[in-house]
Amino acid sequence: MWKNNKGAALLQVLLITVILAGMATMLLRASLSRVTAARKTRRTVSAQMLVNSCMAEVNTLWSIKNSEAFSRDLRQCIMYCNSTNVTSACSTANSVRTHTCHIPVNGKTYDVTAEFTTTYPTADNARKCKLTYTIESDTDTL
Repeated sequence: MWKNNKGAALLQVLLITVILAGMATMLLRASLSRVTAARKTRRTVSAQMLVNSCMAEVNTLWSIKNSEAFSRDLRQCIMYCNSTNVTSACSTANSVRTHTCHIPVNGKTYDVTAEFTTTYPTADNARKCKLTYTIESDTDTL
């Protein structure tokens, strides 16, 4: 069929090389995709772990309050009041709306900030509080 055997052999080698290169590219692409997905999942889990740790710390902070102080602070959407008066409203100067948790993981400390924000009043004029957690440190290295 082919008059030039060297040319046919070279064409076969070239064809096999192209096929193998294509297969290697597909395998590499699939492998990198799995690695990227695993890293993203690990970062998400790490971030959730940091937020959960800060939630536990905030819960501990609230659990040591007496019921009057807890009720007063929750009505005003504050973490705590620097005043010793637990029954009256806390002044703006004494109210603390944020709490920063310092969470050590593998020799590195991550800062997570819990912050109370006030939303618009409801129909019955009650004030709703929103507690948000923000990770201040870079979690990519976790």
